[in-house]
Amino acid sequence: MVRIMSQQENGFVADSILQGFDLNIPAQTEGYDGADQDGNDAANFVPRPHSTATAGASNLAEEDGEEICSQPVVPFVGMIFDDLEVAKQVYNDYAWKLGFGTRIGNTKYNTARGVPKDTILSRVFECVHTGKPAAECKNAAARSKEAAAKVKEATVDMTNIGEQKSRSKQAGSEMDVNESKQRNILLRCDCKAHMVVGKRNGLWSVTVFKEEHTHRMVKLAGRRRYYRSHRKVPEEDFQFLQTLHNQNITTAQIMGCLGSVRGGDPRTLGYVKRDVSNIRTMLREEVSHRDMSMVIEYFERRKAESPNFFYDTLVDSNNAVRGLFWVDGRTRALYPKYKDCVFFDTTFCTNKYNLPFAPIVGINNHTHTIVLGCALLPDETTETFKWVFERWMLAMNQMHPDHIMTDQDQAMATAIDKVFPNSIHRCCFYHVLHLARKKLGPNLGEGHPFADAFYSCIYGTDTIEEFEFCWQHMLRSFDMIENNHLNNMWKSRKTWAPVYFRKSFFPFTSTTGRSEGLNSYFKTLVRPSDSVWNFVQQYELCQNLMLDREDNAGFTMETTTAKLWGSYSIEKQALKFYTREVFDRFQKMQEGEGSQHRQGENQRQQKPEAPQQHQQTTAVDGTASQQVKNPPRTKPKGRPKITEKRRKTLVELRDEANEKRRKKQSEPKTPKDPKPKRKYRKKKCPFCGDEDHISVKECKYMKIALAREDAMQAGADLTL
Repeated sequence: MVRIMSQQENGFVADSILQGFDLNIPAQTEGYDGADQDGNDAANFVPRPHSTATAGASNLAEEDGEEICSQPVVPFVGMIFDDLEVAKQVYNDYAWKLGFGTRIGNTKYNTARGVPKDTILSRVFECVHTGKPAAECKNAAARSKEAAAKVKEATVDMTNIGEQKSRSKQAGSEMDVNESKQRNILLRCDCKAHMVVGKRNGLWSVTVFKEEHTHRMVKLAGRRRYYRSHRKVPEEDFQFLQTLHNQNITTAQIMGCLGSVRGGDPRTLGYVKRDVSNIRTMLREEVSHRDMSMVIEYFERRKAESPNFFYDTLVDSNNAVRGLFWVDGRTRALYPKYKDCVFFDTTFCTNKYNLPFAPIVGINNHTHTIVLGCALLPDETTETFKWVFERWMLAMNQMHPDHIMTDQDQAMATAIDKVFPNSIHRCCFYHVLHLARKKLGPNLGEGHPFADAFYSCIYGTDTIEEFEFCWQHMLRSFDMIENNHLNNMWKSRKTWAPVYFRKSFFPFTSTTGRSEGLNSYFKTLVRPSDSVWNFVQQYELCQNLMLDREDNAGFTMETTTAKLWGSYSIEKQALKFYTREVFDRFQKMQEGEGSQHRQGENQRQQKPEAPQQHQQTTAVDGTASQQVKNPPRTKPKGRPKITEKRRKTLVELRDEANEKRRKKQSEPKTPKDPKPKRKYRKKKCPFCGDEDHISVKECKYMKIALAREDAMQAGADLTL
């Protein structure tokens, strides 16, 4: 009698059966190559207990020089187990070695009085290919035809169409091939292989064991692992998978990480990609049932840990949460320092409820983007924006921002005027120009005169009076006074024109690019199918990454210094007062101005000096006096070369010029021949191919076609 003990008793692990066995080698037995040594079919080959047949894989491995640590345990009648799970694992390991899958067939419970209902007396473990084929089932075809006829004759009730099951999933009906999802049917080969385990005297023993299979075994381990009985996710892998799932990593990347942990190849795992995908779906469903309640509970815990944490909800008439706003305590403490300029914009596709994500963004002293508040909105109406701004001011102790920048949303602008009447509101300059190019079309194309005037009016004016004068002059010059879009731009000029913000503080930007960049970054962390709870987790991750970046900038300020461009005192003073990022911008500006100054100096040094003018005494008749001195000339050292020509004096040069002028005036003027006109190639007629006629109406075929058309209109029957 052989007794298989549980793990708690002697440390036996069922996976030790597989120790030292190469999973990539096909499951082979003695003579198993499609037919046995006698020429019989391998499907009818049956290994006997304690026979040499089960050692075929080990013999093959020994021939290849591999070390075998253990043999697969072959069940037999009388084998005893301490636990039912151990019996299941032993039979499943035996099935893995041979190349088939297992399942639980029949379970017999104890029905005696006074005994718990879930007390098991016996259980059957059988091959997954057990059962008769569908073609051999009695009256199977008749039943399927009758069910199909009933389905075709039945009327479809559209009121509860969402609650009805698909026809392929209903019992006794044919599968609809037009459905998008179809399932494969496992082969039924009427296999009789099974093992019956019964409980006697507190122990489990094998009472029946049949080994005969009526089907071929799956040889390759890479295919054999797709049996459901061989696919199990260990507890440690499940915890690691859950951690990766919370980080919003794709399923393929999770499989790669798990494969790297287990040896580098995902095919060596005891489960497949579909199992990981199903687990992730289960985790999402657990969150979806109580999504918003988990978020509110998390906010309550944060508020209990930090009293400065603030959040508020927007509920509807049914007391359902429609909007969220929250800000942490650290941001509330930093807001008085960085309230000079804030940005506000919305974006979609961040959660499965399609709630617009609206972050309130600012700039810190390191020119880094910081989040001063976050909201999930039900819509983009004036009342919703007003609710967000009021909640934000309630969290920030009614300290209004000095400057705020948004896009050209009218509802947003109205809410800002009501909540922040004293703040300077500016529209995104990029969106203004983008809309202008879209509305005005070719007028703002490259090289168009109106485009030059338009951009000169915006960028080339320094005062408000100059801008307004140039704008009106541009409209009159190009006859654009009646253009609706230009009139709308004129009415809203104080919210976008650069001349109106010369004294306003919008550091290093004139667009909402920071807010849009944060929105784009969030879309890399979340997906449209994610829950709000997952979105809040990714928001906390983004906040932590921003804090880490700020700590890095502070460490750089404390432990390093910047290289000075020159020895100017203003540069040393700027290094002392500015942060490193701002000082780098200042230094680049200084280098740009310095390079322009050096370029101007080099041009002045390279410019040749004008020759000295020598005094000349001119006679009355216009001829120069012989007292004119030649300009100074440097003679080369040594003997002059033969090829060197003597320089002419100024008198000689003057006389040659006068002679050429008189000769040119004395010559008779002859008119120049006009340039020949360009000969254009005559176009051929597309109907007859001739070049004689210019107009298509002169074509003979066209004349016939026109005559036929006139005749048909007159009611006559004319054939060509």
